[in-house]
Amino acid sequence: MKWLAIALAVLAAFVVALIVGPMLLGDKGYVLISLGNTAIEMTVISFCILVIGAVIAWYVLSRLVLWALSLITGSHKWFGTLGERKRKRAFYDGLHAMAVGDFDTAQKSLSKTTNGDFEGVNYLASAQIALTNEDLSKARYFLVQATDFPKAKVAATVMQARIDMAEEKYDAALEKLNELDEQERENTQVVRLKAHILAKLGKWQVLQENLSSWRKALPKADYTTWSQRIAKGKFAEIASKQGAVELKSYWETLPRKLRHDDAYRAAYIQQLLDQGMHADAQKLLVEWQKRGPNSALFPLFTQLNIPDASPSLRLLESWIKQDEENVSLYSTLGQVAFNSGDDVLAEKALLKATKMKSRKEDLLLLSAISERKHDTATALQLYKEGQQLAS
Repeated sequence: MKWLAIALAVLAAFVVALIVGPMLLGDKGYVLISLGNTAIEMTVISFCILVIGAVIAWYVLSRLVLWALSLITGSHKWFGTLGERKRKRAFYDGLHAMAVGDFDTAQKSLSKTTNGDFEGVNYLASAQIALTNEDLSKARYFLVQATDFPKAKVAATVMQARIDMAEEKYDAALEKLNELDEQERENTQVVRLKAHILAKLGKWQVLQENLSSWRKALPKADYTTWSQRIAKGKFAEIASKQGAVELKSYWETLPRKLRHDDAYRAAYIQQLLDQGMHADAQKLLVEWQKRGPNSALFPLFTQLNIPDASPSLRLLESWIKQDEENVSLYSTLGQVAFNSGDDVLAEKALLKATKMKSRKEDLLLLSAISERKHDTATALQLYKEGQQLAS
């Protein structure tokens, strides 16, 4: 429209010049048009106005003709715009219905958007509705359509892989994710899903090899969790197939970096405990926490069950001297002492912990100690108090 306004302004200026110019000069000019016996006489100004009017009339008439032709062929922009508006309205109606849980209405609305350009979101939404209705074949159909849109490709692939996982088709799910290009494979959800699939397949070595390259894509908490799961998975596999002796040999062959990793250390000690090697586990728990409690290793103390727990007890008591208001230290000391048969120390530590904060596990241990002393009334009372508390 801007160019049309400029053209009209120029035309108006030209007409004014034609009229005002001759008037100032005092000569309007003369034009004679002779056709056979017909002669048309006019001034130059009239002739110019006639020509300009004819040009404008031709332009308007040509636009009308083109518009009429477009109506006949059905390609007029107005109709296209109207159709696009209807598809957009249907798209938004579908999302609104989906949000409130009216999936039938949502699907009907979204089915009207197939010819629109919604970057695949309409197909993703339709697939989600199909999944909610447990119609996996229809969901797969919509997801295949969505993969044709670059911006929807990753989301569609992830959803397809999750369907495969739900059907325990882990290899198929992994294959779909591996078909993504390098940049798409760095997506956080893709990485998380691949990690879960590899874990399900028991491919701990492959998972370990990939984990370092996934550090940027994974949140720190996820990275730590997967490090622990990898360690547990590998150690459990070795222990179950080859025994504790082979597990200890394998540990010594690990790189120094891994042997100093808290997640690997915790997983290794856990396997020693599971294999009944509590003395070896205690030795490492004490050795690896000389500088103070380690959040990954400290909880494992409560699983120790050996007659001679003196190294652990001495270490815990030294920590208590440095932090006398730490409930967890008293509670853990009581647990280790109880498991080693030292009920006197266990009761003393647990009473101290309970005085600071009543916790279910501490009260139940005190109940067990009272029962050992054949004090059934106290044991029952402590047991009831413990059951009333959350763990």
